Amino acid sequence: MNIEAAFKEFLIEKQQILNTEQQKDYKEVIDLFIQFINSFAYLALDTEEAELFDKLYIIDEKEYCDIFGPEFIGTHEVEAFLGEYMLREVLTDVDFLKTSVKVIGELVDWLHSKSIMSDEEYIEEVNILNELKYDVPNAREFAILLIEYIKSHPVTKYTEELSGDFLIDKIEPGIFCLSEEYVLGQAVGPVIVPPEITTKAKVGWTICATVVKTGKVWKPLGVGYVYLNPTSE
Repeated sequence: MNIEAAFKEFLIEKQQILNTEQQKDYKEVIDLFIQFINSFAYLALDTEEAELFDKLYIIDEKEYCDIFGPEFIGTHEVEAFLGEYMLREVLTDVDFLKTSVKVIGELVDWLHSKSIMSDEEYIEEVNILNELKYDVPNAREFAILLIEYIKSHPVTKYTEELSGDFLIDKIEPGIFCLSEEYVLGQAVGPVIVPPEITTKAKVGWTICATVVKTGKVWKPLGVGYVYLNPTSE
């Protein structure tokens, strides 16, 4: 049984207890998960697995979810899907993000109940999902609050401007400090915002933004998205 077949079986079982609207949501989440896995999961394959994938993908035009079984779904795939892909690539509201965490949590329960996922990995997955059910919607709310603040408090005069992906290094009420993530590693801050905005943030998240310097402090000028950085390998 490959990943695609396993996920279809999961959805068929869930149809017995879900209403029509819930069935639609579950299918949408699983379809997005398959799309993510087919696009990115191959990057974590070892050499032998990668060779098999390349051969079947190129010659037989098979996707990742056609080639590999559900035992290849682990903590990295779950965390990267919910904490990165859903926040960076999918335009959706906070409620659907909460639904996504719920559906993937039930999928993990199902994989464990079918003895596809080991007890050890299941415990690790549950611990990660317990954090993600708060962090994923909070990250989207943090981005939304920043966007609303920027719209209502536009900055027109500044002496320096930086754009890119920034790691959140430090948070205090109304203040967060950043470091430019990929190129210069430059420290940026303090970035000043209303205190209620920083209650949604967490050290270690990444924010795609433009920040500008006014005097000795920085302010946000534009925000694209905020996402979590997976802790699993």
